[in-house]
Amino acid sequence: MEETLATPDATRRSLSPSCSATVKSRAAGFERRTKRRLSETNASVREDREEAEEEEDEVKEKIEALQRIIPGGAALGVDALFEETAGYILSLQCQIKTIKVLTSFLQRIDQEDMKFGG
Repeated sequence: MEETLATPDATRRSLSPSCSATVKSRAAGFERRTKRRLSETNASVREDREEAEEEEDEVKEKIEALQRIIPGGAALGVDALFEETAGYILSLQCQIKTIKVLTSFLQRIDQEDMKFGG
């Protein structure tokens, strides 16, 4: 069976055997490239899915760590846990400031005692 090629003026002409082979070769090449691209895309999707799962696991681990660190954190949901964490951090910062002030005060008293021979 002879293959034909449509021309702009709607007439048909026969393809030579070498031209027909070229068309088939190009079509096969296109199919190979398409399959390769699909394969690469599927691999990329799998990698993205694996990365997302790893990130999700990391987030879960960090939330569990927060629940262990924050007093009463194990009984809290994520939103409440974050709010409680913020409050806990502020509380710790206040404690640090208090300790610094007390340390400074005690150092001054100690220095004054030394001045007066105490």
